[in-house]
Amino acid sequence: MKLIDDLFNSWWIDRGMHRECDAIVFDIDGTLISGKRPLPGSERLISWLHETKYPFYLLTNDGNHSTEEKSSIMRNAGLDISPDDIVSCSSALKPYAEKNGLKGSKFFIMGDLGVPCYAEKAGLLPERDTSLIDSCDGVIVGEGSYDWQTNISAVMNFFIKKPKALLLVPNPDSYWPNGPQGEIGIGAGGKARFLRTILGEYGIPLAPIYFGKPYAAIFRHTYALLKSGRNLKSSNKRRVLMLGDSLRSDIKGAKSFGFSTALLLTGITKKEHLSKLQNNFMPELVFHSLA
Repeated sequence: MKLIDDLFNSWWIDRGMHRECDAIVFDIDGTLISGKRPLPGSERLISWLHETKYPFYLLTNDGNHSTEEKSSIMRNAGLDISPDDIVSCSSALKPYAEKNGLKGSKFFIMGDLGVPCYAEKAGLLPERDTSLIDSCDGVIVGEGSYDWQTNISAVMNFFIKKPKALLLVPNPDSYWPNGPQGEIGIGAGGKARFLRTILGEYGIPLAPIYFGKPYAAIFRHTYALLKSGRNLKSSNKRRVLMLGDSLRSDIKGAKSFGFSTALLLTGITKKEHLSKLQNNFMPELVFHSLA
């Protein structure tokens, strides 16, 4: 791990260190924006990427906003990001459905999965009526506001009847920041693990399938998109740099997949956390901020 005194933009653009890589992928929240505001330097960096046609994607565990919705949020923050520049954890539903022959299968959806719906874009048939859950082939844990009591009860009883059915979880996060005083909201991953715990006590083993960071599915999907849509010519994953603010989601996930890693101290990770890191959480480079 090397703490760089330069700010990331100075190191990457002005010193020309981008030549050491063939592509870059970013986390969004805590890296490029904070709430609805762009972080200092993000506008210059995004403009430079467009001007130079440098291959990049933005990765997010926000699974209940479509890429169209997320693009709108970022444009309102002053960043020129199109839906095609974003890979959501829910984007990995489509290659998973194709690989496993699930197109046309009906899945019960807990909560939201974006507008347009990621499940529909993946060729799945969404069902949200709990009275019809037994006609489904599996469950997808979405996000947002919905009747947890009714949904969780229906889903638990569904898996008691169909213990081999699939539980797909785009966003593996247990919680997310949800207030100015450090409040948190319960994430989709937290709900999935609650289901797994209760069903496990009942004697039903449940193995959720996670798609978002730090799991490999979102990195695999992004890498395929870089090669097919962004003209990535190198087959060396180490020449793709992941830049993010989360040790667990961004750094550990990218390292496990084989990307190079750089940490920004502009989000949930602070400098004092670095002295206690385990090796698989250790970024190669650390920057105080973009600019």
